[in-house]
Amino acid sequence: MIQVSRQYKEAVYAPTRRAKAKVGFEILDNEAYNDNTSIVTGEAPISRKGQLTNKKRNMDHKYATFEKDYFKLDGSFCIPPTPDEGNSELGWWSDDISDENGVFTSYQILEFNFTEEHNSMGLTITFDTMANEYASDFDIEIYRLDGTLIHKEEVTGNDNPLYVLIKGLDNYGRIVITIKKWAKPYRRARITEVDFGVIQEYQDDKIIKLNMIEEMNIISDKIPSNEIKFTIDNKSKEFNILNPEGFYRFLKERQEVQASIGVEVRENEFEYIPMGKFYLTDWQSDEGALTASFTARDVFELLESIDYKESLTNTNLYDLVEDVLTKANVKDYFIDEGLKNIPTNGFTKSLNSRKALQYIGIAGKAAVYQCRQGILQIKQFKVLDKQDTQYVYFAGPDMFCGMIYPMADEGYDMKNITFDNIYNEPQIKLDKLLYSLVMVVNNGEEKQEVTFYNEGIKEGSSFKVDNPLINSIEHAEDVAKWIIEEYNLRAVYSINWRQNPCLECGDIVLVEDSYDAKKLSRITKQEFEYAGYLGGKTETKGGV
Repeated sequence: MIQVSRQYKEAVYAPTRRAKAKVGFEILDNEAYNDNTSIVTGEAPISRKGQLTNKKRNMDHKYATFEKDYFKLDGSFCIPPTPDEGNSELGWWSDDISDENGVFTSYQILEFNFTEEHNSMGLTITFDTMANEYASDFDIEIYRLDGTLIHKEEVTGNDNPLYVLIKGLDNYGRIVITIKKWAKPYRRARITEVDFGVIQEYQDDKIIKLNMIEEMNIISDKIPSNEIKFTIDNKSKEFNILNPEGFYRFLKERQEVQASIGVEVRENEFEYIPMGKFYLTDWQSDEGALTASFTARDVFELLESIDYKESLTNTNLYDLVEDVLTKANVKDYFIDEGLKNIPTNGFTKSLNSRKALQYIGIAGKAAVYQCRQGILQIKQFKVLDKQDTQYVYFAGPDMFCGMIYPMADEGYDMKNITFDNIYNEPQIKLDKLLYSLVMVVNNGEEKQEVTFYNEGIKEGSSFKVDNPLINSIEHAEDVAKWIIEEYNLRAVYSINWRQNPCLECGDIVLVEDSYDAKKLSRITKQEFEYAGYLGGKTETKGGV
């Protein structure tokens, strides 16, 4: 569950509720981020110009430096790290300091050189948003690889730490940013990020509708890809295919989309909840060209097309999954430490990275998913079930096959789904019981099949698990026990309700029914529908 304020908890289940949505849409040339080298006139000792194109647009803190009237002893500043300390986000800090008028005696120059020519719908420069400081006078020069000047922008009187140049820039191979004057005297030039393109944010006045589906498969027999679809007002014709000044020709697959949904906590004040990070897959200008529609999916859609060719051998699941993600160029991830205790021989054949993670999820009894912040997560379910410390734990006699699940508190508790917020009584479907499970033990060239039975079940379904990472009978027995326990949680609840954006797949909730009972079950799928108001469906799975 996303942590929220007390005001949010009171507002989200209130009888009357206002909601809003936002979609941040990156129209960037992603290839340019991996094809550039930067040159600067000079760097302060704490500067990290290598962070200029990592898509992190804010410093981690306001950092204290010896610049006149800058470092205030009010608790808002942090001591900067040494150059080799940690991975704190700082960006580029110039070595020179401006004069009493903010003018640099020697202009401070940041230059990007590319090996190939690129195209983008402009350029975005993020100065120091933490301290709200920026260059007031600067030039931007765009060149082709042969040195031909494409465009020059002379900026004077800038008063914003975020500067966006919106203009079609075709076939550029070199960018030069020349800082002449800072907005305050006696300051270093500071640039946190340079984006090759623009970032558009669409809010309620532009969003026609938004649909988001997130899903978690408990035993990872597949890894679903979360999806967002949204439609925006296109009366400005920005996304018309024939508009030479529009954005359409700069749209590419893998451009990043972020969404959030807000609930009004005070009059005209909204608390926004992140709904995930996605990558553009489809787009179109709709009939009549008055709206434009987009589809984006999460990182697993990308991993489907990236092969994992050379596997680690004689290793453990932690090191194996880290190798898969590193070779797939996934930078933001969390891996459960418990996977270090599970040995494996690795993969004997090449396979796509998404399939590799699926096998690791089953072998590690872990959920594989992307969280709302866009971080790929591999967490064992015992960790998922225990991660929320504000909930007490309860294990009744044979409750859910002896598994430990949290019980929610009362009051404005987020994890109670009651008739106050449900449109109709939840539909309940019972999955078939599992009678037997055949586990294939892969030990070198030999394969051994071991059958495990669900105690006390005389009839039901059966299936086989052939996972190349299960290499011993002991490991097969452990995984089989977990799978059987999960299949015994066979009550699938389908709830059509007002929705709560802070609830995530994997959360344990209490679902009210007409017998005044509240059933513990885990969220496995959610759909959020927004069209000026918020609603949707939630699917959960638990015991009968």
